[in-house]
Amino acid sequence: MNNLDRFIRLFEVPPAIQPYVKMFAEPAEIELIVAMNGRAMGVDQIAALLTLTSEQARAFLEESYRRHFVHREVNGKKVGYVFDHGPIEGKTVRYIPARFYDRLNELTMYGGWDEIPDEVRQEITDWWLKDYTEKIAPVVEKIKKDPDAYQQIKQKDFLLLEQALDQVERAHIHAVVNCDCRCSTQGCNRMIESCIRLDDGARYTLERGLGRRLTREACKRIVLKTDREGLMHIGTHPREGHGLFGFCNCCVCCCFPLRASKRLDSDRIYPRVHYVAVRNKNACTHCGICVKRCQFEAFYHDGQKIDITTASGKTKTRRSVAFDPSRCYGCGLCRTGCPAGCIEMHPLPPL
Repeated sequence: MNNLDRFIRLFEVPPAIQPYVKMFAEPAEIELIVAMNGRAMGVDQIAALLTLTSEQARAFLEESYRRHFVHREVNGKKVGYVFDHGPIEGKTVRYIPARFYDRLNELTMYGGWDEIPDEVRQEITDWWLKDYTEKIAPVVEKIKKDPDAYQQIKQKDFLLLEQALDQVERAHIHAVVNCDCRCSTQGCNRMIESCIRLDDGARYTLERGLGRRLTREACKRIVLKTDREGLMHIGTHPREGHGLFGFCNCCVCCCFPLRASKRLDSDRIYPRVHYVAVRNKNACTHCGICVKRCQFEAFYHDGQKIDITTASGKTKTRRSVAFDPSRCYGCGLCRTGCPAGCIEMHPLPPL
């Protein structure tokens, strides 16, 4: 078995993308995974295997860490980041081989994903969604049994715009990263650089070489832009004793959590729905903006016509807008887009 075949086996590369290994892995990275052979190793061990100096090996491993070919273990504990936590000199650091699944984030967001043929990208995205769904399935089952119990899972709740902005306000470190769901699925043309990472999430994201750091105010501006573009805010409501991680700005055509929810029969439980829209029919001008912004078709044209008196006193005939609250997921996009201000978000009773 040659080195490429060994790499494919050790890195668990799916069959569809095996012919394109050289598009996402450099020869030195292939050699690294083969040399490690599934073992966690220190810098000096890897330096000896690859005939490098310790300094060369350390620099190479840190770059491999940012490209998601290895994970890092510090003082016997696997850690996501040491960003802002001081230098790692003087600590026992070992590197753990990753697998192709771990490489997908960087590959799809920043690593030349578009150079891979369409049919291969589609097959890998379907495989990724299946793997993701299986990975979160046990936690989602726990959420179904007790929706209010704390579970360490991201994208657990639909957030209103003001809740997302409040998390940004309370965070100390801010970053934005490309949306891996939208980059991989390519189901729409909404903005790509849209996922917000805060504090622990920002530290991890920046250390892994993804995204860019923001000021608090710049972060708020991006969140407001995502809302204008019709992206829903999905994250996790903060819990006492648990830090912020961030939230994604999602669409139904690309979002892995929303798509996985259907496969796991966890509709409205994961991600959890907390609000429902309530419309003041008397104030509604039937402009149809809510119809365009609602991705769940809770607002829709019912085939009727309606005469509306404008602010200038003129009468206009418009298509009537109807609302079905049973289809509402409480994302709030209808409210933030309504020029008449006739939509409010009301909290749902506890499950």
